Amino acid sequence: MKKTLLHIFFIFLFTATLQAQQMNKEKMKLLKTSYITDALDLTPKEAEKFWPVYNLYTDKIVKAKFSLESNFHRQVKNAGGINNISEEQAQEFMDKSIASEKEIYTNKVALLENLSKVLSAKKIIKLQKAERDFNRQILQEYGRRKRMQGRE
Repeated sequence: MKKTLLHIFFIFLFTATLQAQQMNKEKMKLLKTSYITDALDLTPKEAEKFWPVYNLYTDKIVKAKFSLESNFHRQVKNAGGINNISEEQAQEFMDKSIASEKEIYTNKVALLENLSKVLSAKKIIKLQKAERDFNRQILQEYGRRKRMQGRE
């Protein structure tokens, strides 16, 4: 009985953690959307054309990055640590890494080309700056929160 209750508790905890992570992702996406919209001063017509293009390519870029990182971590874990990976496994990972980087590059170029059809070059430059600024602010906030937790 105790084991059953313990399992139920851990399942509940795991589910709650996943839901919180999903909410954080959604919240982060909303914050980024708002930040970029404000930074670019998008008109409703521009926003209508911009967001589908932006979301399509940024999703592809994020998936390529995540796939590469998760495959690497899984491979290292399965080998029992990075020092236990064979040269062949390392070369295989390097080949996959190069392919992923090419995919990311191709999607970044496609994003810029497609955005140039709906936004001015100046707004695209503002977009790149807004993305960097947003990421910097998020990292600063994360660091601030970590420091605050350390003081408690």
